[in-house]
Amino acid sequence: MNKDTLINFALGQLDNLGYELQRRGISGQVNRHNLAALAMTQQQRVKGEITRAELQIGLQKARVQKLRNQANQTIDQILEHVPAPLAAPLNKVRAAVL
Repeated sequence: MNKDTLINFALGQLDNLGYELQRRGISGQVNRHNLAALAMTQQQRVKGEITRAELQIGLQKARVQKLRNQANQTIDQILEHVPAPLAAPLNKVRAAVL
């Protein structure tokens, strides 16, 4: 069976269900248009949630980078006052950690 034929059949059955429910006084809200609107609304909500998560990740990355820069500055200030023989091993540790 062709995909378009199958989709049209399913939507037709959904319309039939909505008609029968409306005829019996249960609901007039079941039709392909409301279903499409609901799907698009949910799609936009999910896109918004993804954007929010990406923003939160970006903010956390910026915070980590700021902390890393502050740590580098602090280490640089400390290394200025440390004798040269001790500075080399400390730089190796710094390179491994940061």
